[in-house]
Amino acid sequence: MKALNPVVAVDWGSSSFRAYRFDSTAEPVEKVEAPAGIKTVSNGDFEAVLFEHTGHWLHDGDAVLLSGMITSRNGWVETPYLECPVPLLHLAEKSVHKPLAGGITAMFLPGVCTHNDVMRGEELQLYGAINSDEQIVVLPGTHSKWAYVKSGVLEKFHTVVTGELFDLLINNSLVGGLASSTTRSESGFAKGVHDGFGTAAIISQLFTARAGVLLGHLDAREVHSYLSGLLIGNEIRESAGMYPDVPVLLIGAESLVADYQTAFNLLEIMAKPNQCDAAASGFQKLIEQSRQ
Repeated sequence: MKALNPVVAVDWGSSSFRAYRFDSTAEPVEKVEAPAGIKTVSNGDFEAVLFEHTGHWLHDGDAVLLSGMITSRNGWVETPYLECPVPLLHLAEKSVHKPLAGGITAMFLPGVCTHNDVMRGEELQLYGAINSDEQIVVLPGTHSKWAYVKSGVLEKFHTVVTGELFDLLINNSLVGGLASSTTRSESGFAKGVHDGFGTAAIISQLFTARAGVLLGHLDAREVHSYLSGLLIGNEIRESAGMYPDVPVLLIGAESLVADYQTAFNLLEIMAKPNQCDAAASGFQKLIEQSRQ
């Protein structure tokens, strides 16, 4: 079978499309971003969207690596999950291939699972970001991921719905209904982080965001930041104890990473932000391997 030559890679999520072109040395040399997530693609015509944004980079015989929700049940081609422990360097070997127009081959990367959890796309970022033999990697977001990677193997991970719960509380609940401002309150956030980390009863603790205002213990202008800190602090309490005591690496949107970095600092737990484009670095490693 002829070896495939990936020259383009796409991190394609529900709401975003990020594509990279790699040169003959497997260095990323161009990038394009578009609000063309899978939710925006009409009639499932993903191939047209792919060629619209990357067709000028592609030639007969080339291949495209695709990762993220594009490989999900709601995407273009659903790929299987690889069950942990997973050597991350094997992701491309387990891809599902689809021939496209012009002699192009699409390579859809697999997701990763445990017996009761799943991820799609984050495994690529993990591979791109890890920089030591043993790390805990935290990817904050709507569904935060905590992952343990050792010697390039994703050993285990779990998901915490921190971002989604925060959104529901702020926008659809009486608990967050008294929030009078979305302006950052450092004191409110810090109090929330410590309260969240200090409680094993987070469900009842959430109500203090309302009761505290009514009883004069919490300013309504602090509620938004307090709830954010409360959830993040409790996420760290719940998750940190599930993993070895090794360095924590944070990957994600700058503002979210900053919030988590602040929370870890407040709790005197060592953590640092990732300094690279984790998805691009993950693709680069896979493309380098394919050309060896």
